[in-house]
Amino acid sequence: MKRMTARPMTAKVLAPIIAVAVSIVSAGVLLWSNAATPKASAVSQQRRQALAAQLVMAEKGGYTSGDLSPITSQLKTLDGDREPWWIPGRPGFYDGRAAQVARLETQLKTLEQQLYRKAQANASEQVDAARAEIEQNRNSNAASSDVQALQQRLNTAAKVESSAHTLGAYRSAAQQAQSVLQDATTLYNETQQENQAVQQAAQQLLAQTGGDLGAIQQAGRQAAASGRNDASIAAYLSDGAMIKSSQIIQAADDRLELFAGMISSGDVSQAAQGTAGTQRYASRIHDGLIAGMPGQAVIVSFDTQHLWAYENGRVVMDNAVTTGVRGVTAYGTDFGPMKVLWKSHPWTMHSPFPSGSQYWYPDTVVQWTAFFTSTGESIHDAYWEPDSALGPGSQFNPATRSHGCIHLPFDKAQWFFNWVQVGTPVIVYPGDGTSVANQVSLITTNDQGVPNSAG
Repeated sequence: MKRMTARPMTAKVLAPIIAVAVSIVSAGVLLWSNAATPKASAVSQQRRQALAAQLVMAEKGGYTSGDLSPITSQLKTLDGDREPWWIPGRPGFYDGRAAQVARLETQLKTLEQQLYRKAQANASEQVDAARAEIEQNRNSNAASSDVQALQQRLNTAAKVESSAHTLGAYRSAAQQAQSVLQDATTLYNETQQENQAVQQAAQQLLAQTGGDLGAIQQAGRQAAASGRNDASIAAYLSDGAMIKSSQIIQAADDRLELFAGMISSGDVSQAAQGTAGTQRYASRIHDGLIAGMPGQAVIVSFDTQHLWAYENGRVVMDNAVTTGVRGVTAYGTDFGPMKVLWKSHPWTMHSPFPSGSQYWYPDTVVQWTAFFTSTGESIHDAYWEPDSALGPGSQFNPATRSHGCIHLPFDKAQWFFNWVQVGTPVIVYPGDGTSVANQVSLITTNDQGVPNSAG
């Protein structure tokens, strides 16, 4: 029996077989790719949307585009990649993209934590630095009103910092505190320069007076009284919201009082420094008062019994007057930030008191009247009072003092009537050189000329 041997397959025979196998495998791969691609794409898109949502939340939390650029720049590159043309490669493309997005999510969380901790530390540092600079200002005798304003701003920043839970809140606190720090540094530098200027002026004062302690103290007291009076006028105007430079005047008044406390020192150098500083800030108060005045203003000093009419910061008329006095009689001239309510020419004054009263007076006709209170106080002529009787002390003389009006000579009253406008501020104030707080405490009307009381 013959043995049969296997004949090797030729390439011609194998080729069809391989082709069939390849076709079968390719078809399988294609089928798998078509099935896997949508799933991989969906997973990739879900991760991409999740990252986008995290970026939106980060922006709402205060992270800026610059903060997030390490993530967004990579994401932009990733979004620029195109799906491969080779279908079997698509599932892997989307799987790879999902993995890259996952890494970006991790990087984003790390970045947020780093920036958050940095903002938290920076806010604390800025608040502490601002607090130290404010304390330095206190020690340098900066104006207390300026220091107080800085402290209030810092308190706001510190409150934001203590309650912060987001990067944006910490950054806001840091920015507020940094602004306070910058202004506090500026104030400190300005105060140092001011202190040096006062020292130089004190040396000049010592040289001019030959070190005469009495003369130095007298000049200081005069400057203090003048500065306090001007600051009181400004405070009265501010009470009626009629002056533009109240903050400048307040700061100058704070400094004035600081130096005024040194005038009475028995040390001539100390007294000279107090007088020099008081003179410097009294001048600054006056300049601020003039610069901040409205177009027309009328100022009446009870102490000196004098009236000044201002137009655009310039005195256009002034004269001695006679007012009434409160506390001595049942009537008197009010103190306050009043204004001209109406005018009349002529006007018959009728006594508000009954004929049996010691205060009663017969009907009296005056020619030029400008009313500044709701109870009938006015600036007018007074033919029964000699012009020579007007001035300091006339308010205490029963024969000359008014029932609340302000007397002017006939020609001055006529000029005043024609010049003054309804609505022009009329400031009647003590003018006795005492502190602003004391002079303001004596206000008896509101800015509409309505008395606070009948006393």
